[in-house]
Amino acid sequence: MLSIEYRYFYQSALDTSIRKASQNLNINSSAIVRQIQKLEDRLQTKLFIRNARGLELTEEGKLLFDHLSIQNETNQNFLSNLKQNKTSTSGEINISTGETFAVQFLSPIISKFRKIYPDIKIKISSRQPETIIDNLITNKTDFGISFTKNLPNTLKSVYVCNFPIGMLCSPEHILAHKTEITLEDCLKFPLIFHPGTVTFWNSIQREVGEKLFSINPNLISNSVAFIKNYLIEDVNYLTFFTSVGSIKEIESNHLIFKKINHKLFLNNKVGIIVSKKNRQKKYTEEFIDLVKKAFQNSPAADC
Repeated sequence: MLSIEYRYFYQSALDTSIRKASQNLNINSSAIVRQIQKLEDRLQTKLFIRNARGLELTEEGKLLFDHLSIQNETNQNFLSNLKQNKTSTSGEINISTGETFAVQFLSPIISKFRKIYPDIKIKISSRQPETIIDNLITNKTDFGISFTKNLPNTLKSVYVCNFPIGMLCSPEHILAHKTEITLEDCLKFPLIFHPGTVTFWNSIQREVGEKLFSINPNLISNSVAFIKNYLIEDVNYLTFFTSVGSIKEIESNHLIFKKINHKLFLNNKVGIIVSKKNRQKKYTEEFIDLVKKAFQNSPAADC
């Protein structure tokens, strides 16, 4: 901030009048005159020429006025930024979800969200379904995106959508040209599993019995990207995959996704899961609303 003599000089130069400056500063004219004389003595130079029109800056006065104008603008910008920073919202959102949902949904949502809340830190953890549930129970995450079947009593789904599971394979695979795919068709070919598939398969095994459990996956990988790339390279393999993770492959024709004609595959509920005992922050609720809209607008979903 400018000291008193500089402020009185600056206002007088702006108004080109001691009388007008005294009115704007709400101070006696004599006090302004004393401070300007004090400043001229300290700088050992004349700052104003008094004439019939009022005050006129000397060359030295112009130099000082220009310098103070720049400094005053800098001060105003600082105060504006400081005020804006005080009113900004800060915090953190922790999200646990599968890799597929993170890749397909969260990137554009975060981009849109950060335009409203630039100071909110977002942490995304790619986890298996069981770990997502554990993280919610132990308050390690604010909300999860995962399968909604058999949730503990302490958790609830705030939104649920159906994303059918089908088989993903190369366009050259035999099943790629078949109109209707059954589970028995899939089990005739070598399979690649990712951990999410393992979780889903365990659920199927309990419901359909041992007769279908002749499965013995040749490859198991945590990396969805690796699995997709391997399917392109090897036309014999296929994997079970949720429809949401297959959108880009369908659009690019790199891989083929087909639904499996089985009720457990067609009825695959995925939801936004929260803890019943935790109250969400306002910005977290707004982020969840964006995820809901993304679910609703997804061509893979049946909401």
